[in-house]
Formats: sequence, C-alpha cells, structure tokens
Amino acid sequence: MLSNKYTNGSHSRKQARISRLFSAMSNRNYRFYWVGAGFSSMSIGIDMLARGWLVLELTNDPFWVGLIAGLGGLAQVGFGLFGGVLVDRLNKRRVLLWVQALSGLVAIAIGLVIFFDTLTLWHLALSAVLQGMLMAARLPAGNSMIYTMVGRKVILNALASQLLAFNLSRIFGSLLAGTAIDDFGVGYAYVFMAASSWFSAFMILFVNGDYRSEGRGETFWQSAKVGLSYAYENRPIRVLLLMSVLMELFGFSFNVMLPVMARDVLGVGATGLGYLSAAAAFGATVSTITVAGLGDFREKANLLIFTALAAGISISLFAFSPWFLLSLVFSAMVGAALMSYDAIMGALLQLLSTDEIRGRVLGLYGLTFGFTPLGGFIVGTIASLFSAPLAVGLGGLVIVTYIVSVQGFIKRTVQKAVP
Repeated sequence: MLSNKYTNGSHSRKQARISRLFSAMSNRNYRFYWVGAGFSSMSIGIDMLARGWLVLELTNDPFWVGLIAGLGGLAQVGFGLFGGVLVDRLNKRRVLLWVQALSGLVAIAIGLVIFFDTLTLWHLALSAVLQGMLMAARLPAGNSMIYTMVGRKVILNALASQLLAFNLSRIFGSLLAGTAIDDFGVGYAYVFMAASSWFSAFMILFVNGDYRSEGRGETFWQSAKVGLSYAYENRPIRVLLLMSVLMELFGFSFNVMLPVMARDVLGVGATGLGYLSAAAAFGATVSTITVAGLGDFREKANLLIFTALAAGISISLFAFSPWFLLSLVFSAMVGAALMSYDAIMGALLQLLSTDEIRGRVLGLYGLTFGFTPLGGFIVGTIASLFSAPLAVGLGGLVIVTYIVSVQGFIKRTVQKAVP
C-alpha cells in the first residue's frame, strides 16, 4: 500500500515537472513563434561566424574582427531605445515581420557580392551596421510578443524555451556554416542565412492575436524620454541593465573571438569553428531545458548571480585551454551559463515592467546586446596587442570580480522587487 502511494506520488511529481517544462508550448501562437525564433537565431549565428571568418581572411588581424563587430554594436546601441519606442507604438507582429524580411535582404546582398568576387571590408561593415539596427527592433518586438501570449506566470518558461529554440538551431547552423565555408565557400552560408530569416518571417504569419501598442498618445521623443526616465528611476531595472552591459561586454563577446581562437590558437579551421560554436549551443540547450523546467521559480536573483559567475569562470577556462577537445567542453560550459543567465535576466526585466512601457524597457535591454560586439572590439584590440587567450581570459576574470562584489546588492534590490 505504501509502495503504491510512493509510486503514485513519484509519478505525479514527474508529470508536474514535464508539465512545467512544456507549459508555454500549450499555447498555439507560441508554438509558431517558437519555430520562427529558432530560424531567426540560426540566421544570426551564421552571420556572426561567417562575418568574423571573412574579416579574418581579408585582414589577418583580430583587431579588425573586433572593429567590424563593434560597428554593429554601435548601431544596436544607438538605435536600441528607438527600437523599443517603435515596438511600444506599432504592431509588434508587423515590426517583427519587417525585421526578418529586411535581415534576409541584407544577407542575400552580401552573398551576391561574394559570388561576384567584389567583396570589400566596407561591405561587411555596412552589413554589420544594418543588422545591428534591425536587432535593436527584433529583440523588444519578439520578447514583448511572448509576454502578451503567455502572461507573467509562464514568462520564465517561455523565454527559456525560446532560448532552447535558439540553441538547437545554432547547433545545426554552426555545423552547416563551418562545413559550407570549408567545402563550398562562405557565400553559400549567407544564402542559407537569408533563407532562415525569410522562413522565420513566414512562421510569424501564423501567429494570431492582438499585438498593437497600448500607448499612442505621446510623441516619439516623449515616448523615448518616458522610457529612459522609467528605467533610471526604477532601481531594480537600472541595476539589471547595468549588469547586462557588463555581461555583454565581457561575456557574450566570447562568440566574437571564436574565429580567432579556432584558427590562430587551436588551429582547427572553419569546420573546427563550427564545432566550437555547436558545442556552446549544445551546452546552452541543456541549460535552457533545465531553466524551462523550473516553472515560476521564486529565487530568480540568486539564480542570476550563480549563472553569471559560472559564465565568467568557464570563459577563463576556455581561454587558456591548449587542446581542442577540452576547448569543446569549456565552450559547452560557457554556452550553458550564458544562455541560462539570459533567460533569467529577460524574465526579471519583463516582470518588473508595466504593460504600457515593457517594449521600451526591452528596447533598452536590447540596446545592451549591442555591447557584445563592442566588447568584441575591446577584446580584439587586446588580442592584436598581446594574445587572444589573454584577451578572452581577462573578460572572464572581470565578470567574476564584478559579480562577487555586487551580489549582495543585487539580491537586496532585485529579489524583493519581483512580484
């Protein structure tokens, strides 16, 4: 009798965990969005790998890899707030459709320039700027749509599930991009990137619902000012946005330097670069499944601190690994820590924002993503002057030092403010 009771209880807990893991997927609109998000991420990942590889081939200098990425970051930072304002004033679904369509056009244009053998560095710089501007609108549009679809109790699961789609697609996209570059030429990677963007837009067409903005009475500039004031005066949001800047500068810029680490440090070529990126995506897949299964987890601030620390430590370990197989393991650890951190950060910002201003807060959050390529510029400059392992390893050390020094402050200001 007791055995049956124990078995039934264990079975019920298992069913509850499975239910939490797939809670967002019960929403029909979210399922279509999820597939589209995966192909969008595949496009972004291919762009980062292919552009970095092209710049390295054209210049043979990690400084230029960082500089071109930095231009994209400047565009994303400069347009970040305005992207959020657009999202809060226009139909979010239409904004996302236009962004994906235009991103595909930029990709196919670069592919054609490569096929006609007329590619120059300024082509890659211009594409980085345009993609950075589009990213500034893509992030707040997509994430605020998710909140409208699933609501606050499922938002952590939905954002983690979105990152799961991102990372599953990155595994295949990274392997495909690396193989395409080595076996067929980098132009084919851009063709696939364009196709992924356009298929993402096609899937968004099947997402139903009302995604119109609630606040249309203000002028564009008034909306921007209100968004900035809200973020600055709301202490928990301000703290999280500052933390996000640091993590983008010294954490996610790890991805910008992967082509340099693959070719010049580990000596594994474009195919090896694809494996390194796929390993990071695999680790991220495992971690986002774990976060998605947590449901409406209450200790989000503590989990944010833990994942940020894990990211810094893993990046430093990766930087000084002399062996490719060990680097694959550390790359997976970096991906796992960064993506779980990202899901928790996104959920906290959405929970701390009101409906009418959420797009602008997410626009500012998207603005911080522009510091990833800016961080790539910093790391690329250090790598050019000294060495790539030293540059990447210093980034990990900065993260660990900062998080250790502010963890108590984050707990006090953020955890208590989460509804």
